[in-house]
Order: sequence, then C-alpha cells, then structure tokens
Amino acid sequence: MGDLHTHWDDVDNWQFASAPYDLLFFAGDLGGGLADSTLRVARSISRLRQPTLVMPGNNDTVDVEELAAELALQGGFNKILAITRDNATESDIRLCGYSLHELRACGLAVDIIAGRPHSMGGPQLSFPDYMAATYAVHSLEDSARRLCELVDAAEAEALVFMAHNGPTGLGDEPGAIWGCDFKPGGGDWGDPDLEEAIAYARSRGKRVLAVVAGHMHLRTRDGEERPWLVDRDGTLYVNSARVPRIFAGDDDTLRHHLEMRIEAGGVSFRELLVPESGAI
Repeated sequence: MGDLHTHWDDVDNWQFASAPYDLLFFAGDLGGGLADSTLRVARSISRLRQPTLVMPGNNDTVDVEELAAELALQGGFNKILAITRDNATESDIRLCGYSLHELRACGLAVDIIAGRPHSMGGPQLSFPDYMAATYAVHSLEDSARRLCELVDAAEAEALVFMAHNGPTGLGDEPGAIWGCDFKPGGGDWGDPDLEEAIAYARSRGKRVLAVVAGHMHLRTRDGEERPWLVDRDGTLYVNSARVPRIFAGDDDTLRHHLEMRIEAGGVSFRELLVPESGAI
C-alpha cells in the first residue's frame, strides 16, 4: 500500500483478512499530517493478521515509540523479523526503518532492507534534529552507511529494498517516477543514500529484485501520470503512491494496492483495484 493519507478503514481490514499474502507493506504517510490521524490509522492497521511492515513517511513524524505502540510492536525496533509460511497467520505488525527482515516462503530466500524513514526526498536529510535524536543519523552519509551495513548483514543473495521515497538516478523530469513536480525545472527528488545502498548491494554480488516506495504521488501537480513501474538494469522500481487510494469507480468504490509476487524466476508486480463490496 502506498501513501494512505487517512484512506484506510474497517473495509480494508475485512478485505485483507482473507487475502493470501505472506507480507503486507505500507510505504508511509499513514495520516494527513496530524499526529492523531497517523495514530488512528496505525491503530486500525494493528488489527491486521498478516505479518506487516510499516515504513514511517514524512507525515508520520510522531514519536517512534508512540507510533510503534499503536502498531503493537513486539521484540524491539531493529530486530530481524523472520516471516515464514508457518507463522503467516499470526499477528506481527512492525514499524520498520534501517532494519533487515527475512522472507522465507515456498523454498525462496529473500532479505528485505527497510530504508530511511520520514524522507521528504531531495538532496538534504529530512528532519535532521529528529533523525539525529531518534536514529543517530546526522547526515545522508550516515544514512547511506547504515543501509550498506544492512546489505552486509543480509544472508540471502536476493534483496528487496522498501522505503518511503525512492532512489535518485531514475530521471529528473517532473513526471519521472521520483521526479520533482513542485519546482520550476523539475529535478531528481529521489534519495541519494538509497541509490548508494543499491549500488553497494550490486557491488557485493547481491541481486536486487525490486525497490518499492511511494511519497511522490503518481498524479503530478500538472495532472501528468507518472510511471508506477520502471525496469532498470534487472531491478523493478515501483512507486505505490496512488493518492487517493480509495476513489469512486463506475459502479463501486475502488481500493488500490499493488501485488508483488516473488518466484524462482524473479519478481513481478500488478496493480489491483478492489471493489468495496468485493474480496481480494
């Protein structure tokens, strides 16, 4: 699920209760910029039964401990969460960020690296005082170092990066997948620390299957539609931020999410628009 901006409710909980997914990932911006809206959505997400990772977005800069408490965090912020088909029906909702998560299912081994939380994109570290106090990250160089350390800690050969904002290097046009649409002349608004970590992973012989993020809404301020999927150098880059994710269709209200399927031959994605009256 991309940027929610409060677009999550009991219907979503009901639909995902029977969805056959091994893992759910929320790319951030749960609320509408106010702490109470973020915590209200987190409280609703906490009722999910699948293993779930929630990446805090730039609109989610409430106290990490308070947000984690709403998600019923168990066992510590930076511990590795092993997700297997044996425990896929148990409730395991985790706040993520600068963290490593093992996905083991159907004989496949993939490690998920959760990137920098609270990113606003661009060439500067977002919320520097908060990031220093909360994550001991004082600069983009610190952040890149933390992400590269997670690459070194990953045991699997195949990796998926999950973040709030995507990496630099995928275009500087306003309509690029993480291009800047709110300044004259555009610009690349991805995260340079994430691009550095992806390059480092490849240099260490890792296979980067996909990079999944959100933040830059798929419809730009000029009404242009960004690509939500880009294939570059054997890696799928995915922007999940279809905002609003709940909207009126021709005959029913539709709810958006992306499905990622990992198989022996690689990874694939598809967009799903689920009618409010239907099941996933």
